[in-house]
Amino acid sequence: MLNGLSRRLLVRSIMAGLRFLLRLPSPVLRVIAGRPVVVDSRQPVPTARVLMRVARFAPFDAPHHNGSLSRARTELNLAGALAGAGICPGVRTSDASWPGPGGPLPLRLYEPAGVPAPGPAIVYFHGGGFVLGSLDTHEGACRLLAEEAGVRVVSIGYRLAPEHPFPAAASDAVAAFAHVVSHAAEFGVDPARLAVGGDSSGGNLAAVVAHAAARGELSRPAFSLLLTPATDALGESASHRQFGSGFRLDRDEWAWYRAQYLRDPALYRDPRASVLYDESLDGLPPTFVATCGFDLLRDEGEAYAARLAAAGVPLVHRRHEGQLHGFANRVGVDPDARAAMLHAAGVLRAGLALSLDRDQEDDTRD
Repeated sequence: MLNGLSRRLLVRSIMAGLRFLLRLPSPVLRVIAGRPVVVDSRQPVPTARVLMRVARFAPFDAPHHNGSLSRARTELNLAGALAGAGICPGVRTSDASWPGPGGPLPLRLYEPAGVPAPGPAIVYFHGGGFVLGSLDTHEGACRLLAEEAGVRVVSIGYRLAPEHPFPAAASDAVAAFAHVVSHAAEFGVDPARLAVGGDSSGGNLAAVVAHAAARGELSRPAFSLLLTPATDALGESASHRQFGSGFRLDRDEWAWYRAQYLRDPALYRDPRASVLYDESLDGLPPTFVATCGFDLLRDEGEAYAARLAAAGVPLVHRRHEGQLHGFANRVGVDPDARAAMLHAAGVLRAGLALSLDRDQEDDTRD
């Protein structure tokens, strides 16, 4: 049994090894990746195949088998911080807290060089199945978004399950967005150009904020950035069956997250847990949905995108065909994950620029 120091050294070794491996030339990567995995005549990109092989040695990639939730969180935080190290060093950061519904919670402000004040921004919620994750696990993703989209990023900490089950995280997300709006001047944020975003469970929370705003509960975000979002707690889609084992986020791990956050199956269709089942889509902001071809959350993300498109919500959807779940927290080690995040940053930049154009057109008509 490894002690705490040994486990930390193991995490550091794995992250250093991944950083080296995933930057090797494609022919070498293909050899290391081994025999291709083919599903519906498609296969993961070589970097994803290497990740699939390495995952069995990474304790932070199997938190439900880690033996200690505290240890799982510590190891994932360390892995995330290591993965984000050195990303966009010109982005300034400052840590603070905000008064959450259940008490103070952390936030981190990212400011790229040259961004105006007030200027465009995004409130970002990290992933982690509502159980894991922190500001540190998504350091690289937020730095890259800030620099490449030219926006301030307000990364939000929220209460985690099982200590704080549903609807704690959803309540925190709505309150956090309202807090940033009401303190916009302090953050250097233009409320008319404030987006909301997140990945995986954080994508769920970002969508919950957008839906709450559409119901008139708070100011409407200018744009929603949803990266591999969790939209359906039922988990009955075909992608759950296709990618339930061996594709980094396994179905048993997903079910463990669900059990920590949603203790009553009667809550699975609650729109604050599963935005896919919200009957009203009126008033939602323009939205970007990114999905991955080898992700068990793929179909629910795409079903949600299809509902938005059918309802007339301005939508951009991109499926990263060869990618696995969770590219947002791999941008510092995985070139293909970084490319996916760069695409998201470009869409965010364009979406917020178009929101300014729409506001100016509205002012002209008025």
